[in-house]
Order: sequence, then structure tokens, then C-alpha cells
Amino acid sequence: MTAFARFDPMLQEKIVHRLGWSRLRPVQETAAEAVLDGCNCVILAPTAGGKTEAAMFPVLSGCLTNQELGLRAIYICPTRALINNQEQRLSEYSEMLGMAAFKWHGDVTTAARKKFLREPSEILITTPESIEVMLISPNVPTAKLFKHLKYVIVDEAHALASYDRGDHLISVLERVRAYCGNDFQRIALSATVGNPEQILEWLQGSSKNPQKQVDPPKQPGKKRIDIRMADEPDLLAAQAARAASGGKSLLFCESRTLVEKIAGAMKRTGCPVYVHHSSLSREEREESEHEFHLGGDACIVCTATLELGIDVGDLDKVLQVDCPGTVSSFLQRLGRTGRRPGAEANTTFFVQDDSRLLQAIAVVELARNNFIESVYPRNTIWHILLHQIMAMCLERGSVTADMLWERLHHAYCFSGISREEFDRFVRFLLNEDFLHDDGRGWSLGLKAEKTFGRNNFMEIYSVFSSPLEFHVIGLSGDVIGAVQWDFLEKLLEDGSAFHLAGRAWRIERIDWKKKTVKVEPSPAGKIPKWGGITPKFLSFPLCRKMRDVLAGSEDYPYLDPKSQARLAALREDRRELLNGAYAPIEYNEKGVIWHTWAGGRINHTLRTVFKIELNADAQTGNEYVRVNCDRSTVKIYLETIARMSDPEYWENPELLKKIDALAPNYRLSKFQPYLPEPLRLKFVAGAVFDVDGTLEFLRCLDKMGLETFFRSSAPKDAVKV
Repeated sequence: MTAFARFDPMLQEKIVHRLGWSRLRPVQETAAEAVLDGCNCVILAPTAGGKTEAAMFPVLSGCLTNQELGLRAIYICPTRALINNQEQRLSEYSEMLGMAAFKWHGDVTTAARKKFLREPSEILITTPESIEVMLISPNVPTAKLFKHLKYVIVDEAHALASYDRGDHLISVLERVRAYCGNDFQRIALSATVGNPEQILEWLQGSSKNPQKQVDPPKQPGKKRIDIRMADEPDLLAAQAARAASGGKSLLFCESRTLVEKIAGAMKRTGCPVYVHHSSLSREEREESEHEFHLGGDACIVCTATLELGIDVGDLDKVLQVDCPGTVSSFLQRLGRTGRRPGAEANTTFFVQDDSRLLQAIAVVELARNNFIESVYPRNTIWHILLHQIMAMCLERGSVTADMLWERLHHAYCFSGISREEFDRFVRFLLNEDFLHDDGRGWSLGLKAEKTFGRNNFMEIYSVFSSPLEFHVIGLSGDVIGAVQWDFLEKLLEDGSAFHLAGRAWRIERIDWKKKTVKVEPSPAGKIPKWGGITPKFLSFPLCRKMRDVLAGSEDYPYLDPKSQARLAALREDRRELLNGAYAPIEYNEKGVIWHTWAGGRINHTLRTVFKIELNADAQTGNEYVRVNCDRSTVKIYLETIARMSDPEYWENPELLKKIDALAPNYRLSKFQPYLPEPLRLKFVAGAVFDVDGTLEFLRCLDKMGLETFFRSSAPKDAVKV
């Protein structure tokens, strides 16, 4: 019996006669079998591959077959924009079966939420943060609302797993489970992930349901890739405008600053351009999406905000300035095109320098070899545990150690924490007055209330923090977007005009209390800068592929003549250094450069060990580690590498403590400052260093004999290996 035949008869009838479908796609058949069999599953399919229907059809069938009043399924999206996009489709499928879908996020009115709580829809479309709001709010009858919950679907799961918001999500799901009479099924949707079994493990938690991967064979489609060197800034926008002409396209940039710069320049060429990034208001983004839908010749210049499945209609082209940092992102973006019968998926890169050229080639070649990055969820996340303990205090009013442990320890992000470690952490929170013990249970202490109690504990609703921003308001009173205070402060010293939404604005008035900036149009202005939190490390596989491209002789037909010439020049310049060398070393009177091509985290680990062992200054990038030392130190440098190749070297707890202590002072979480110092240091170190990856890299050196990988450009009397 097919999965379709197992659907409720009403759903079968609507699929055929209302939607006009003659059959299900292979991924939908396979997924339906898994969901109908009661499995927790991860469903893999390319963008526009039918993943939403693969999950929702069997879920809707289950709602029809086993009818209960109230909420039956939660559909979780990583962004509000994706919720708004999915709402129409999920509402259509629900309503044709006599059910309803409701979206809940920060832009939904209080009146609409109250109506939902009085008469809950069968399907709820929301974000992890909104579920937290429901759990904490005294106005939400959580026990009643979640009583009959049967399904939880997580869209774009790869964008959540291994990140704080994903850890938050699986934690709140365990708390929802306490109110639910069902062991609800957990269904993850993803287009691109290298290790789906790990996604399943991350999502499973306390559930006893069987697990199933849904990854049917995929038909390869036609693809066209072009890489063009665009190293003259004034010409890049003109080239992009010509490429965008005559169709609908997305032009991806790797930062909001670059989006504003490119969009403004493209508009000056007369190209119909819209802008889309996270610092624009919801109204600005939705207007871009709407106008783009209606237009036949237009381009949206965007960041990754349009990477995750948001439907902006049929696309003719995807354009890319420089290169995304992962193969996964490249495939997501490439998959936005080629959806129409006979159409081919396509991406055109405009790379601005040699490093981006190598990176773009490497990303394309890894994709051609069917490589996709794996997702690595974390299992010892103390700052999220602190957040969840505070959230449960607000949710329950009073908690006990056993209640906290029982509700939270099943979440994957806490599965590496023992009960003894948990109890020690709670004692620390009591001593620091983050928790208060009244003899019967624990509640929030004075320090927690003072730190996070503003605006009714709004800071507890989410795990991410936003920098201080001022809303930018136009003459009509509409919010255009936001700029960060530090940019605005510097701007006031040098001038008073800036770009936002691809247009220039002059500051008319600043309201410091309300944190708003009134603006009017201006002929020109400065490009805003938005601060980042962590460096953009490239992965080991990507960097090694960049090295292979540089050391090889293969021709790539998708390069334009200028890119081909630049690659040939780079190869000629590096041929002697890279010939036969896995990780060549150069040394001279200034010190040592180790061309590891090992990626940012491994190189930061190596750099830190060299600083400890040699007491020398060191710098690093994704491709190299540079140590400033004299010739007498070079021999010790090479001996240090040899010692690092022994796994026992990394088992020294004092060394690991020193490495943690030298982690950069990155502010990665608003909860980070309130952890015990050893956990705080280890948290930052885990984001910057990769001891296991470093050891694996050194093993690769050791297998063939360390000396075979060294090449020197130093004078003959220098220290040799």
C-alpha cells in the first residue's frame, strides 16, 4: 500500500481535486511512510523539493484520523520572514480540510494572540523564541494549549542545530513535553546537511519514538556556474547590473555593509534594485518581496536573509558577490533557480580578490564532488543551561533541583553534563544570588532580577542579544530600518548622511530617549557598518580544497578569462612552495610562516600553542600561521610541531587550561559573563579553538613523515628540517 493510500480519504480527495496533483514525489512518499509509522525523522530534499508537503500531508492526515480539539502541530521556522512566507501555504492546506493555521511571532498583534488562545488553531507556525514566550507568560494556559500536541516540525533544521537558537529550541521542547499527553513526533526538514543522523540525535531528546532518515535518490539537474573577477570596485556594480538585466535575480552579499554599497551603486546605473537584510524594517523587506513578485525585471540585493526557503517567485538568476563560507550556503542559493521545467540552476560569482577566487572555485568543486558540511550539535552548553534555569523559574514560579534536572537533562545540548556537575553549577548560581532558596524551592535571585528584569524579563525570551540600535524613520513616519549606535556616533563627527535600504538619507533629528533617527532623502551618504561577534573562520575541508586548486593544474571552464589568468599567475607564484608539500613552511630572519591551509579554528589552536611554547608573537589566518622568532628558535619551532603530533601532548590539563586562558575576549552570549570563570573561558575557547581537528591535521603530517611536508625559501645556512 502506498503512503498516499494510507492518508485520510478527505486528504486524498483534496490533493487530487483541489490541488490537482496526480502523484506524490518520491521524498513525499517516503516521508509520509515514516511519519504515519510514528517515527521521528529528518527529511532531506533540495530547495523547492517538496519538503513542506512531505511533512505536512501525513501530519494533516493524522490530525483528521485522530481528532482532538485544539493545537495538534507546531511548525517551527528560524526566521519571521520564513513564517510569513509559509503561512499562506500551510493555511491553504489546513483550510481545505476544515482546520486552521495561525502564525505567532513578535509582529503579530496582542488581539490576534488572545483570539488564538481562546480558540487554538490545529497548526501553529512560530519561532523558538515565541514558544519561550508562551511558556513564561502567565496569560498562556500552557497545560491546556499543549495537551494534545502530536507533531513538531522544524524547518531549515541545519540553520538551528549547533547554534544557540537550536539549543534553545530543543530545551523548550523538553519543557513543552511536560505539559503534553503525547510523546510528540519530531520532524526536521533540511535541504543541505552532511550528517542527517546527527540532526536526528539532536532532535530526539526524551522521545521514545523510532528514528528514520528520509533521503531518497535525487535526480541531478542542469547547472551553470560562472566565476568572474571583479577587482575594480567601480565596475563591480555595473557588471552585476548587466548580469541582472532581463530577468529576476537575487544578488547575495556576505555583509549588510556590502549590500548597501552594491545596491546603491546598482541603482545609479538605472537597474531596478530592491534591498533585503536583517537591519531593514519588516515593512521594507516585505515591500521588496512584494514588488519583486510583481516585477518581471528586477534584482534583490540581499544577505542570507533570502537564503532560507523564502519564496520570492520564479528566479532566473542567482548572483553572488565574493563567496559564501560554506558549500551548504552555496547549494541553498543555487537551488533558488532552475525550478521551472527545462530551466537550469545557475550562479554567477563576482570575486574581488585572489583569496575569494580560490574560495569560490573550492566551494564549487566540493559541491561537484557531493561534499556538504556536517552539522555538529554541542552537548555541554552551560550558558544555555543558565538561561533555561532562569526561564523555568519565571515559568514555574518556584523550582527544585530534581524538577530542573528532569525537565532539561534530556535535551541534547545538556546531555554531556553529569548530575554532579549540574548540582555544582546550581550551587554556584545560589552563591551568586542568581537563584534564591526560600527553603521550599528556588526562584530568581536579586542579581538575576537586576540583570535581566527590565521590561518584564524580555531579555529571557531569546538567547541572542542585539547591539544598541536606533530606528531610522522617514518623512512619512514609516520605519526604514536600524543603524547601530557606534556607527551613528562616528557619523555625527564626520557628517550627517548615510545609506539604508539602498538609498541615502540625511539626519534631521535624533531622539535619544526613544532611540530614533528622523531622516530625509539625501544625494549621498556613508555606508553603515554593523558589528559582528565572531570571526568568519573557514573550515578545514574548504581551506584544503583551496590549497589543492592552487597546487593543481586543472582548468575550470566556468572561469572568465580574467579569472583564468589570475589563477595561472597564482599557481606560477606558488608552484615551488606547494610542489608536493602538504603544509609547507617558509622561514627567514623575521620568523616562520607555516602554510597549513587548515582553516581558522585549527590555525588559532596552533598559534596559541606556539605562543605558549615559544613565548613569541604569532598571527594567523585561514591559510597560515606566522610566528615572529629568530633563527635560533626555528629548531625549537619544528620540535614543537613534532611533539604536538603525539596525542598525549594534548592530554595535559595544564596546557589545555593555558589554551583556554588565551582565548580572545569575544562576547558570544549575553549569559556568558555570569558563568564561573573556567566555564566562561572554555565557552569562548570552544568557539575559537579545535583541539581534535588540530590533532587530526597533525596526524596527516605524521603519517608520511614530518620532514616530507616542509619546503624552505630561506638562505642555505638557515635551520633545515
